Amino acid sequence: MSMPRAVRHINEVRILNSLFRHRTTTRAGLARELGLTRSTVGLLIAAMIKQRLVTETEVSGATPSGRSGRPGQVVQLNALHSAFVGADIGVGHMSVVAIDLLGRVAETRTVAYEPASGDVKTRIAALAALVRRVIKRLPRGQLVQGICVTVPGLVDRDGVVLRAPVLGWNSVPVQGLLGARLKWSGTLASENDANAFAAAELYGRSPAASADALFVYLDAGVGGGMVAQGELLRGHRGYAGEIGHIHLGEQGFDRLTVVQGSFESYVGREAVLARFRHHGGEGTRLEDLIEALAAHAPAALQTISELGWWLGRGLASLISTLDPERIVLGGPLAALYAYAEPEVLDSVKKHLVVPFALPTVEVSSLGLDACAIGGAMMLHHALLSIDARIVYGGNDSGRDAPVGDRVERRGVLTTNQVRAMKGLPGAQVEE
Repeated sequence: MSMPRAVRHINEVRILNSLFRHRTTTRAGLARELGLTRSTVGLLIAAMIKQRLVTETEVSGATPSGRSGRPGQVVQLNALHSAFVGADIGVGHMSVVAIDLLGRVAETRTVAYEPASGDVKTRIAALAALVRRVIKRLPRGQLVQGICVTVPGLVDRDGVVLRAPVLGWNSVPVQGLLGARLKWSGTLASENDANAFAAAELYGRSPAASADALFVYLDAGVGGGMVAQGELLRGHRGYAGEIGHIHLGEQGFDRLTVVQGSFESYVGREAVLARFRHHGGEGTRLEDLIEALAAHAPAALQTISELGWWLGRGLASLISTLDPERIVLGGPLAALYAYAEPEVLDSVKKHLVVPFALPTVEVSSLGLDACAIGGAMMLHHALLSIDARIVYGGNDSGRDAPVGDRVERRGVLTTNQVRAMKGLPGAQVEE
């Protein structure tokens, strides 16, 4: 591979990222920001227009930067060029989301199911049907760049769910099963739900705001996405972030958790509801606890006070280890933080030693679609990332393909088995 080809690829990706951040700009603006000549930017933009990756529109009067002058050409990403699909198998619900090239949600579908009902094949068949429905509603000509399935469990590099206790799954090849069911010929990836949640939050914000952050997903289990210098930490085998298993005590309130005394045995969904019933509350759903909190029921208030203490203790352990700038809480149980915030922050302070300062703690605004959005955003991020094989050599599969026709295995997906698409426009889901 020649050096000019590598340089071209790097500059293509830099332009795509700039357009993704700024939404609209001009060729002159791109040249200034990226330190490129106008002729270089002109050649790359012309190629991207031909690929339909970007569009260019003439404007009169002031430029997007506010400078007055002659009519110019505004450059922006073509949102309808690509779609990225995230498919999440959650606890009691499944969500499928398609995002466009601008990272905006284009289509979404969510259905509920009884967690105890149906075997693996039934769940996969239902998820595949949901994926088909979403893809079918996309505009004609929009290329589906890939599908990423997310699950609340440990997923290996080959897309096998090694363990997902809340689903009752062990050694389930979810990626292969979904691909076979869809007869899908394109890029297919799989991911842990907490990492996907982190990606949904991380890639929708500026890097500076998310350089060092901890994303905590609170549901039946507790998962984490850890970000350092703007990148998800993966660990040696790709299993980093299993924060639900850190040890806080000897015996939690959920006797069915894999590790007794673990973080999730104190603050997971079943642990919180068991604590609520222990104090005299009635109900088996999270909504029952929230209703009792709104009514200031003593059992609910005692439950939330104790939840705050244990959640704060767990977060303090993670703060001491990771030193994050921000902590973002997501998942169904994140709704309880509004009731427990004073207790959580007080507990964090009591379990930290000087000089640790409290990071900001916030609740995600994303709903049940968060993990599906994250799976789709991971694929989107791969398209906007530099491919080390093109820059440094090695496997040259697809090296001469236009940037818009390349979604291959890159940094963010290295823990998953990704089938690189060759001839991407032909990839499709069979009916």
